[in-house]
Amino acid sequence: MGALGGRAKRPAILRRGFSAAAALWLLAAWPSAAHHGGDVEWAAKAAGPITGTATKFTFQFPHVFFEMNVAENGAEVPWTITTRWTPTILREHGWTRDSIKAGDKVTVTYLPHVDKQHIGQMQTIEVNGKPLPLSF
Repeated sequence: MGALGGRAKRPAILRRGFSAAAALWLLAAWPSAAHHGGDVEWAAKAAGPITGTATKFTFQFPHVFFEMNVAENGAEVPWTITTRWTPTILREHGWTRDSIKAGDKVTVTYLPHVDKQHIGQMQTIEVNGKPLPLSF
């Protein structure tokens, strides 16, 4: 059996290397976990629809979003509407950088942000009366 009772001990450098690798992995994963807070940010039930005029469309990582002005109580109120998908996923389903343009009439249903007004995560969307695919 030998002096170690049949089990060889791992060299100390391998134990330290594994610990260091695990620590680095946890540090690298932390921003992703913070960014993807899950249900903490969004209400469970969809609201809307609301209709407004697009002012900006951002088709970039990490998530596509747009801004629009919505008439509320006689005033134009700025809204920010985000998707939960990346441009790559949306591109695979027919979206482009020109899917929403400033001046387009946009109608969305959305999950409201739990803490901030006038911010939502889109659930359905129509641009100038035509639906863009979100059910995939």
